[in-house]
Amino acid sequence: MNRDYLMFDIRRTLRNRRVLIFSILMPLVLFMIFGLTLPDDANEGGISAIAYVMVSMAMFGSMSAAMSSGGVIAAERDGGWNRTLRLTPLKPQAYVTTKVILSLLLAIPPLLVVFLFGLIVGHVHLDAGQWVTVALVSWLGALPFAAIGLVIGYVAKPDSVQPITGLATMLIAAFGGLWLPVDSMPSLMKHIAQLTPAYWTSLSSRSALTDNGLDMQALLVVLGWTVVLGFIGLRRYRADTARA
Repeated sequence: MNRDYLMFDIRRTLRNRRVLIFSILMPLVLFMIFGLTLPDDANEGGISAIAYVMVSMAMFGSMSAAMSSGGVIAAERDGGWNRTLRLTPLKPQAYVTTKVILSLLLAIPPLLVVFLFGLIVGHVHLDAGQWVTVALVSWLGALPFAAIGLVIGYVAKPDSVQPITGLATMLIAAFGGLWLPVDSMPSLMKHIAQLTPAYWTSLSSRSALTDNGLDMQALLVVLGWTVVLGFIGLRRYRADTARA
């Protein structure tokens, strides 16, 4: 990883406030609609219903922010940035790592805002260990979506990357059970949900709220999604750079 290039990327990305505003406001609005209207004693799968919704909306925000890196990559491709990078010592692995780290940094604000809103306004009661665990697992759960952003950035054209990213975000969230509990879905939808990374990332995050502790199977599946998608993103970067 190149630290100077990462700082340059962070400063450039922060100029595009629309990404951060969308990734923060959208999950907040959904949390107010689906979470704050729930009865105090409602629960879902043994978890307080409002805490369940809070984690789902926080994951939706971090997912949206992490996948937004695809727009930056597409713009760089269109501007011939890859040709410039071939003249520098920056290796493909370092470039991809920088983009993943950038995505993880972008995922932090939505998580913090939604969790703070849940604590202060939603009166979500968790002990300190649960807050730390669910925040950390939710943050690391953005990894496969950072990889998806990489893939989209290298297969989509600059003028179509934002609609594709937006559509992909909505579909993954809807089919992955972020807006509707998977247990409430028809049988076919339940099987489809398990084929999405959103199902496993939200499952691993919500498992931190249960007495049984973290779901290690879900964490391993999230890791598998990250490795596979990250490998595809790296291959696409190398192929795109070779053509540049």
